[in-house]
Amino acid sequence: MPRVTVLPANTSADVPPGELLLDAGEKAGVDMEAGCFNCSCGTCVVEVTDGMANLEEPTPEELDVLDQWNKDPERFRLTCCVKVKGPGNVTIRQGH
Repeated sequence: MPRVTVLPANTSADVPPGELLLDAGEKAGVDMEAGCFNCSCGTCVVEVTDGMANLEEPTPEELDVLDQWNKDPERFRLTCCVKVKGPGNVTIRQGH
């Protein structure tokens, strides 16, 4: 099962493939920041420090929001709309 680690709290949770990053962070015991829960506001943006290949590809909607926030989609993702695909681990850093 993939493991998601949330920095700077440095807590982790094992999650099934298909789990939203937002839910994975909550399972790790972190109060994840989010606003709209539908990939439109950008409040939940996080930096992916490891394991980007273990996440689903960004949707056009996610890419638009990341562009509005001037965030590189090769380094940043929105936790409310991206799912862990596994099989490897993912490490994210909260704060933007």
